[in-house]
Amino acid sequence: MNIALDRDVEDFLQSQVRAGVCDTPGKLINDLVRSIRDQQQRPFNVTPELEKWLLEAADKPTTPLTPEDFAGILTRARSHKPSAS
Repeated sequence: MNIALDRDVEDFLQSQVRAGVCDTPGKLINDLVRSIRDQQQRPFNVTPELEKWLLEAADKPTTPLTPEDFAGILTRARSHKPSAS
């Protein structure tokens, strides 16, 4: 399958490869599409605990994510096994 990308999207993918977020643009696209697929297949439940945590986190200062942050996120995402519910 060939997919035409807008120039800004292609530039972004290349910058992610250069930053070490992924090995190739194709791997990043595959991870993104799988993530979307998985989110659509599994309903997201907002619990009172999650809502409280999100509201508290919204008031805290943030820092830019580093390539190491993205690598850790990718590792955790790839090792995640959906619970049988």
